Amino acid sequence: MAGKKGGLGRGLDSLFGDSAVLQTPTPVERPAETKAAPKKAAPKKEAAGAAEAAESVVYIKLNDIKPNASQPRKTFNEEALADLADSIREHGVIQPILLRPAKKGYELVAGERRWRAARLAGLKEVPAIVRDLDERTNAFYALIENMQREDLNAIEEAEGIKEIIDKYGLTQEETSKVVGKSRPYISNALRLLTLPEEVKVLVNNGRLSQGHARAVAGLAGEKLQIEAAQKAAAEGWSVRQIESYTALKPKKKPAKKKASAKKDADTRALEERLSEGLGTRVTVEGSPKRGKIIVEYYSPEELDRLSELLKG
Repeated sequence: MAGKKGGLGRGLDSLFGDSAVLQTPTPVERPAETKAAPKKAAPKKEAAGAAEAAESVVYIKLNDIKPNASQPRKTFNEEALADLADSIREHGVIQPILLRPAKKGYELVAGERRWRAARLAGLKEVPAIVRDLDERTNAFYALIENMQREDLNAIEEAEGIKEIIDKYGLTQEETSKVVGKSRPYISNALRLLTLPEEVKVLVNNGRLSQGHARAVAGLAGEKLQIEAAQKAAAEGWSVRQIESYTALKPKKKPAKKKASAKKDADTRALEERLSEGLGTRVTVEGSPKRGKIIVEYYSPEELDRLSELLKG
């Protein structure tokens, strides 16, 4: 997946690298002879950068592809799409999009900007890699590609990280591996979501950077945060200038960590046995006298499967 430099998504290979790859079931027509369509299926060098050696790039008709229902972002910058369409007319689609089989045709997993721009460019089909992905993996790909967009600001990135954590019950450590960022980076990103709306608007509008927002987030109270953010935006302060300004202001007191009892070896072993037996993540919480067992599922089909297992 093409995206913003900086390593987001470097953990994807370890999570999803074993997904099965399917060939297109029937031969597809090549596009008409035009500058918009590459004459070859895909140069080996480009295909190697987009997928494992065992994966094949195939051409899929645009009309056989439907958008991803898990795509978090519903709006796309029309000017940027037009620029991408111009590039596609000149050079073709260099990097394949990622699809999964649907009941009818295929569903986009990653590459919706390329798919939309290819339509604008007048292409009839695009190079693609087809993988048989479940709902959870499909949603991961969609979320992470959304985070990798070059125009993603610090607040949007933080919201993407929080969505991954909330939707799939990941810890910050697990999330850091998924998105290819350090654990402190994840923690600092999530802090930005506690900022007042007035400050978030300045970040969303591009008037403040992530560095500005992080400096503001350390101040005590919304009033100080808004005042600092508005000064920095109005006077065009650098990150170093706002850090110097906030250094003289009252800071937030560090949050007290809640004491949590470590699970004993027997509880961890029980979780492992239950997870192995049910084929999904199982968490045991509580004490020997009282507690709860949490069994996770990630699709309606998996819920049905687990229901039958538990009934049996």
